[in-house]
Amino acid sequence: MLLAGILLTGAAAQTSTGKTELVRSSLDAGVTQLVARINDAVTASGGDLERQRADWVVAFSTGHYKSDPLGAQAAREVATQLIQRRAVSGDKVTARAWEMNVWEYRNPQGLTVQIGTDSAGDKSRIENLWPTTPAVGSIGGHDTEQAAVTLTQELSGDSSAVLILLTNTAASVGTAGTRLLGTNAPEYQNMLSSWNRVEGSQDGATLNLPYVVSTPSGEVQGQMQAVVFIPKTFTASPLAGGTRTEQLAAPAASTPAQRSGGGGTAIFIILGLLALGAAAYFLLFRGKGGSGGGGGRGTLRVGDSDFSLSGLPRNKPFCIIAGPGYASESEVAVIPVQGLPAAPIAELTRVGKDIRVRAVHEDIRLSSVGGKVTVGDSATVPLRQDQPDTVLDFSGEVRGAGGVPREVSRSVTLSYSQ
Repeated sequence: MLLAGILLTGAAAQTSTGKTELVRSSLDAGVTQLVARINDAVTASGGDLERQRADWVVAFSTGHYKSDPLGAQAAREVATQLIQRRAVSGDKVTARAWEMNVWEYRNPQGLTVQIGTDSAGDKSRIENLWPTTPAVGSIGGHDTEQAAVTLTQELSGDSSAVLILLTNTAASVGTAGTRLLGTNAPEYQNMLSSWNRVEGSQDGATLNLPYVVSTPSGEVQGQMQAVVFIPKTFTASPLAGGTRTEQLAAPAASTPAQRSGGGGTAIFIILGLLALGAAAYFLLFRGKGGSGGGGGRGTLRVGDSDFSLSGLPRNKPFCIIAGPGYASESEVAVIPVQGLPAAPIAELTRVGKDIRVRAVHEDIRLSSVGGKVTVGDSATVPLRQDQPDTVLDFSGEVRGAGGVPREVSRSVTLSYSQ
C-alpha cells in the first residue's frame, strides 16, 4: 500500500505540468443547474423526463472556436457531462454545429447515436460526435435565432426533442454588413408557436455557465451560455427498464463484497490499492520502456481497413489517408476517403506503443484528434484496450473545377481491439 501511495503521488506530480487548461470540475455546478432547468421545462410542457425517453440534440456555436479553444472545450465538456448524467437506454443523442446557420462538419447521419443496453459504451461514442473546429472559411459570429429555426425545422414532428444551443453568448453576433434574423422575424415567431424558448437571463440565455481556466499565473474566469428549446407539448414513449434515476444509479449499486462487510471488504480495498499502484506505475513508466499499451498484438482499424499490429513496421508510415484516385508509389497501404483530393492527406506511423498521425497536404490540415484541437501538423493516438474510438478530423480549402475554392471537411475513425 505504501508503494501504491508513492506511485500515485508520482503520477499526480507528472500530470501537473503548469499548462493553461480548463478546470473541468468548475462546470459541475452549472451542468447541475442546466439539468434542473431542462427537467422543469419538460414538465411545464406536459412531459416527464423521469419516466419518458428523450431525443437530446446538442448544437454548438463554433464561430469562436479558433480564437477561444478552451471555450470550445468547455462547451464540449458541458455536453459530455449532461449526457453522462441524464441520458439512458432508449434515449437518442444528436450533435450539430452552427454559426450564421447550421453547417455540416460531418455526415449528419453519422452524428446521431441511439443509446442501447450498453449505455456506457454508447456514451463514450457520443463524446466523439462533438465538433472541434469552426466552419471552413468561417468569419466568426453566430445567428442564434436562425440556428433555432433551422434546427427546429429539422426536428419537426419530434415531440420528445430537447434542443440545447451552447454558445459563448446567446445574443446573435455578426460582422459588419451581416444580416441577422432577429427575434421579430416571421419565421422565428412562427417557430415559437410550436416551441418554447426556456427563459433565463435578460440577454436571451436559458442559463449562464461559468467555468475556470487554470494558467501558470493563476485562475481565470470564463463563461458560456446555454439556450434551450422544448416542444410546447412534450410527448414521448415510456422508458423501459426503470425510471431515469433508477437506470442512472444502476452502475453504482453495491457489490456482494460491499454487502458482506468485514474481512471481504478489507481484501477488496487492498486489491484496489494494488490495482491503483499498477495503474500509476503504467502512467509513470509507459513512455520509458515499461510494459503496457498495444504491444505487438491486436488489430488497428483505420476507416474500413484493418491492420495487424504484429505486421506493422515501426517508425515509418504503414498507411496513407488520401482521396479516391490516388495511387501510392510505394507499398504503403492507401485509405481512400470520399471527398478528399486525390493526393496524400496524412500518414500513419507506429511509434513505440502509439500511432502518430501526420498531415502532409498543403491545404488540408489535421484539425482535431479525438475531439481535441491539434497544434501543428501531427498528433499521437495511444494504443490501449480501454481507449475509445478516435476520430481524426481533416479540414481545409482546395481549388475545384475552374479554380473555384471548395471547402473540405472529412473524418476518419481509428479503433483498436485485441
